[in-house]
Amino acid sequence: MKKKMFFAAPLILAAQLLYGQQQDCKSYYFLQNNAEVEMSIYDGKGELVAKNIEKVLNVNRTANVISSNFSTTLKDAKGKDLSNGKGKFKCTGSEILLDMQMAMPNIPQLQNMKMEPGSDEIFLSYPATLKEGQTLPGNEKEMRGNMNGMEISMTLKVSDRKVVGKEKITTPAGTWECFKISYKLGFTVQMMGTNFPMDLDVNATEWFAPGFGIVKTDTERGGSTLGSMQITAFKK
Repeated sequence: MKKKMFFAAPLILAAQLLYGQQQDCKSYYFLQNNAEVEMSIYDGKGELVAKNIEKVLNVNRTANVISSNFSTTLKDAKGKDLSNGKGKFKCTGSEILLDMQMAMPNIPQLQNMKMEPGSDEIFLSYPATLKEGQTLPGNEKEMRGNMNGMEISMTLKVSDRKVVGKEKITTPAGTWECFKISYKLGFTVQMMGTNFPMDLDVNATEWFAPGFGIVKTDTERGGSTLGSMQITAFKK
């Protein structure tokens, strides 16, 4: 009997951990069936220039991972569709993995770039336990698309990610206790076989609410605001 209990204990612990993982994961909006999030995009003067609608298509559960597929629809300020895309979100219990295409900068000047993500799944990682001063891993992803009718490819690089503080953020969609995360954005665009570096000194800040998701992001260069984005509506 003692031997049976000895071998059963790890199984009970594993089940408890899995249950705890699902409890922690399921509150993220990307893991709620049919959830829809509206992210409003503003220029450097605070004027609304576009909205990005993110809608969860399906949620999948395995022994170790809860994941979802979602669609994105970018609309201009008048509601006209500009582009469509898809992404993926994962929660393992120890970390959150967000499709890196969601790191596309909220810079209004780039909204006419219609990009399609590559076939590789590239993610940005958010540890389940965040703390001030923590360094987070970066990543890079290649995407293809067009700008003003010209075929282009673009490599997006996210680096120097760091948790710089905690703040309470209020938007038209609600109020959240968030970790403030700073990082750098780098771009290389290729047209006609030639590489063109773009805005390599863009700095970004995002506010990430554990158990919910990204609430707000800002981008700036040389001390001047390029644009911002925040959640303005949420339904499930």
